[in-house]
Amino acid sequence: MNKVKHLKMVTCSWFPMKGYVAITILRWMIVRKEYVNKVSPIVKNHEDIHYAQERELWYIGFYLMYVLMFVWNFLKIWNWSKAYRAIPFEVEAYANAKNLGYLESRKRFAWKKGGQG
Repeated sequence: MNKVKHLKMVTCSWFPMKGYVAITILRWMIVRKEYVNKVSPIVKNHEDIHYAQERELWYIGFYLMYVLMFVWNFLKIWNWSKAYRAIPFEVEAYANAKNLGYLESRKRFAWKKGGQG
């Protein structure tokens, strides 16, 4: 059983990129200022899932793999949105964001199993 760790929320006017509500970096959930009212429990859970992924890959491994998987997907698909959604970390986070109890039973490296953890 995983110990659920939640992120500290901070806002920024220019990051993440326009169109994205939030991004997780280390233990912070950075929310684009104009979307601060869109931070629902589902969005928080999505970002908490990323935080669990980051911790199990010792942070740097997560970021390296995330970028490499995105580039690989983009070179295959040539579509930014589809390449982003095909990253296994995002597949797991989107598949389980609505299950607010997911992190309590999530298995390590669940992102390798197509988000079923």
